[in-house]
Amino acid sequence: MQNLPTGTGLVKILFLSVCLCFSALAQAALPESLDQKNRATEQQLKALKKNIAELQKWLDEAKGERKEALTALRKVELEVNRSARRIRQVSADIRELKSRLQALHQRRAELLAASNQQAQLLARQVRAAHKIGKQEYLKVLLNQEQPELVARTLEYYEYFNRARTDQIETLKQVMTQLEESEKQIILENEALQLARNELEEKQDELKNIKFKRKKIVLALESNIKNKGSKLEKLLADREQLQQLLKAVEEAISELKMPDASIPIGKLKGKLPWPTKGKIVRHFGSRDVASSTRWNGLIISAPEGRDVNAIHHGRVVFANWLRGFGMLVIIDHGNGYMSLYGHNQALYKETGDWVNPSEVIASVGNSGGQENSGLYFEIRRNGNPENPQKWILARR
Repeated sequence: MQNLPTGTGLVKILFLSVCLCFSALAQAALPESLDQKNRATEQQLKALKKNIAELQKWLDEAKGERKEALTALRKVELEVNRSARRIRQVSADIRELKSRLQALHQRRAELLAASNQQAQLLARQVRAAHKIGKQEYLKVLLNQEQPELVARTLEYYEYFNRARTDQIETLKQVMTQLEESEKQIILENEALQLARNELEEKQDELKNIKFKRKKIVLALESNIKNKGSKLEKLLADREQLQQLLKAVEEAISELKMPDASIPIGKLKGKLPWPTKGKIVRHFGSRDVASSTRWNGLIISAPEGRDVNAIHHGRVVFANWLRGFGMLVIIDHGNGYMSLYGHNQALYKETGDWVNPSEVIASVGNSGGQENSGLYFEIRRNGNPENPQKWILARR
């Protein structure tokens, strides 16, 4: 494989390639047929993902970052991401299966009630027919003195027989539906059991992966023995993020937001929280280990809790980044971006549009963190701003 260019040369190349992708996305709004637009958009998104992946690869390889421990950390946290995503999907499948089973049981109860009703009606008719008897029917036919009574009685008997035949047919249909309902319940129960088995298997798998991850994190921590090493690591992580953001900013300069969305700049102080939790690191506070200031918030929250987009936008990065773990970056237009780091699992991909409060990830401790929580930033034209001035005040 040919070696990638290094330094500013590669960044310029990636700037141009990713910019072309986003410029094409912006131009897709020009008048053209819907099919052409859809095909063009699909191709542009594929190209965008490819170029972002190339940038990600270069960032991982820059400055000797192909160290064994970091490579292992990324691999295991990507495995956590895949496993957690599958658990979420299987859990959703189980909820849907339970809902369908509940509806089927309700339908079965209705069919049983209908079959009992039809059976009772039919039984009453049979008893009435038996009571009247064939002799009574023949006696009416032989009655020549009251022909009008004969006509009415014959009509009644005909109606009686038709009604009985209809009820027999209705009962047969209900019983057939009931039988089909029973079969469907059996199939859905089998599917539910398979889903539960898979969920249990994936939960065990995730537990084992997390155990491997814990050992890797401990190995990484042992390599950072002093304050100087921690400062160097933090600065290197931030430099990578800066390079990524710079490339993305160049790429999305022409990207337009949907017409229906309110510009994020008009919603300062009104945006929703990205997740429920307690702020344990504030914007601008100093990191004890490195004496540097924080560019965002760390919101302590249990692992697996939903992470929500704060506003309309397009996902411009959704992958692992050293120091930030499973990271999502959303472009909101007009130079604004929001960043969500240390996630356990990502539910969106590069190029996806998101709505306010839409679930985009789940809280985790990726990036080598010990405790679970969300790292959250808001940036304007590449500069970090205090997120607490943008999101709703606590009540």
